[in-house]
Amino acid sequence: MNFFFALSPVILIFILVIFFKIDILKLSIISTIYVVLIALFKFHTSFYVIFLSTIDGVLTTLPIILVVYTGILLSQFLIEKKSLQRLTSSFLSNSKDKIQKSLILAGGFGNFFEGAGVIAEPVVAPMAYSAGISPQGSVVLSILGYSGLMHLALAGVIVTVLAAVTSISPRILSVDLSILSFPATFFLFIFIPYLIGEQRLLKKYLVLIVVLSFVINVFTYFTVKYISYSVSAMIGGLGGLIFLFLIFRIRIKIDRNLLKDATPFILIFIFLAGINLITPIKQKFFNDLIFKISIIPIHIIKIRPLYSAYIYLFICFLVSFKLFREEGDKISKYLKSSILKAYKPVISMALFGAMGSIIAFSGLKNDLHTLINQNNMAYNLATGFINYSGKFYPILAPILGWIGTFLTGYGIASIMLFGKLQLSAAKLLGISQSYLASSLTVGASVGSISSPFKIALASPLCNCVGKEGEVLKKTIPIGIFISLLIGIFTFFTI
Repeated sequence: MNFFFALSPVILIFILVIFFKIDILKLSIISTIYVVLIALFKFHTSFYVIFLSTIDGVLTTLPIILVVYTGILLSQFLIEKKSLQRLTSSFLSNSKDKIQKSLILAGGFGNFFEGAGVIAEPVVAPMAYSAGISPQGSVVLSILGYSGLMHLALAGVIVTVLAAVTSISPRILSVDLSILSFPATFFLFIFIPYLIGEQRLLKKYLVLIVVLSFVINVFTYFTVKYISYSVSAMIGGLGGLIFLFLIFRIRIKIDRNLLKDATPFILIFIFLAGINLITPIKQKFFNDLIFKISIIPIHIIKIRPLYSAYIYLFICFLVSFKLFREEGDKISKYLKSSILKAYKPVISMALFGAMGSIIAFSGLKNDLHTLINQNNMAYNLATGFINYSGKFYPILAPILGWIGTFLTGYGIASIMLFGKLQLSAAKLLGISQSYLASSLTVGASVGSISSPFKIALASPLCNCVGKEGEVLKKTIPIGIFISLLIGIFTFFTI
């Protein structure tokens, strides 16, 4: 029964989305209330712990919330000034249809930006919308493109966390992750025509999609093997872009106007690639310039203002305002209009962050140090999957990773919740600990396309607020299905 109740928030969200097409704000409110109730009455967690967990979740989510707001601020300003439309047109000038545009934006730019540490949604979602992709399709493309390589993106942060949780060498883990990236990327890309409403073109582009996923992953694998996992997803995205530009014979005419339109994105890339890839800067911004908050003693929230994207997105907005300002324009006007566009996704993301922390700390006693495993929802989920599946557990490991991201919005949170249990499961089954932990992590990456949290991040950037339920209705079954396929691949290759 504990396993069923631990799984029930997933079932509830699934029902609300699939059958009721509920919008993201209502979904976050209902699901958070439900998690509070079962944590309180079923898993014997005090209201005191739930209250502190809620604060912890909101503060943990705060940097992403600020990224969402500043991303909306920048993208909406550039759309109003037609800058983003001109820039998108320049990059996609020779693209013949929406499939070609989607492959360039998702497979190329999505992986390139996310790999460099630049959160892809604020860039790719409005670019896709400007390119004529539907609002729902634009949301999905901004997430789907990098989901197959998410575990190697963000300049290697996820690999570092997985290594810390499992005590396995990051080099060993990154090689296994790059191998499992092949099926993850391929299966995700296959669904692009369906998700943008162009399924009739799948047969025409099937071979190209296969080859593109192979090219991206070959670049990624050899970068992991011979250079560094921290730049592997970025190099994979760059390889995909070069391949597609050659195939589609895209030639970009660089002139003063193009450089002006591209300036905000060039700056954000320079800022974030610099702080991720230049070691002394990364050391200073990541390890030294840090604020630590501990609402719950066993969890330290680390705020790194100069390592996060929101400051640099705001700087880019100020630069853009200077470049494109017209008579009568005031910064306050755009700050206020962005708040009106952002408040629903911001509240939703804060609630999903709170829900994730309540799940993680359910069963914590009032001393805030003692965690009762039998009353912890995450522990019951993981052990339930292991106990009920037996030797077939590797098939379900990616689905467990998917669930973690689905509920919390973070792939890293999924690793923190379930990572260590993969070691005991692998030991019990006599299989590779690294490969099983990597399989869980790839499932967590795929979970990004089904995450209400991620959908809330992208929706206001492409006029999709209020339509999130329609997006999730498609991406939840796809996320589960792809995670299952990765699990089957894991089972036969482990």
